[in-house]
Amino acid sequence: MFSVFLPEKCLHCNASISRSTKRPIGLLNRYICGDCFKLLNENERPSKEYIEGQLAIIAPHLAFEHCDSAHFFIPEEPIQSLIHNFKYSGMRRLARSLGESISDLMPGSIDVIVPVPLHRTRQAERGYNQAEMLAEGLARNSSAVVLRAVRRVRATPSQTHLNISERIENVRGAFGLTRSSSHYLKEKNILIVDDVMTTGSTIASIAETITVANPKSISVLTLAVAEKPEDK
Repeated sequence: MFSVFLPEKCLHCNASISRSTKRPIGLLNRYICGDCFKLLNENERPSKEYIEGQLAIIAPHLAFEHCDSAHFFIPEEPIQSLIHNFKYSGMRRLARSLGESISDLMPGSIDVIVPVPLHRTRQAERGYNQAEMLAEGLARNSSAVVLRAVRRVRATPSQTHLNISERIENVRGAFGLTRSSSHYLKEKNILIVDDVMTTGSTIASIAETITVANPKSISVLTLAVAEKPEDK
């Protein structure tokens, strides 16, 4: 059981971490080898303009203060292995470590971090919300607080095989504010956090929900975004 949470081998290439001569320095040195860590950080990062452009397609009426992401989600690359392990293999500590590792991307003005919620049924099956684990890692070196300000009021089918218009419709009316959260969001700088942004429909729907509470600003930070269409 212990090895599940502190693997002795790289989660991506299965190389021994303990014997690696190129161990990465930092928060991920228990999870991936030096070569995969190097590959993870050498891949092109999404530009802020790219993320803003994606959200503008989905919700041109919404204004985002800051948009950023640490990686493109590239199949068969280290980022996919890391995300799949913390989502489906119970590795909460990995999610927190990844959140902390990208904390330099979080604007210093943020007051409240709002993780994208899971429906209670899915969270019960998984045992935790991976976006909330990322948010907790982000908050470790910040004065910002993590708040479950948004809840899913209805379960939504998987969006994996839906196009943009279907994704927008799928999450329409799917979120609501939790009890008393409006008080904590009003006139505050809010950061929405998720593991992967594909089209941005979920984040846009949550931003619309938060707007009802009259926040000072809304920003977005994800661990990864879906790779650019021209690269697929």
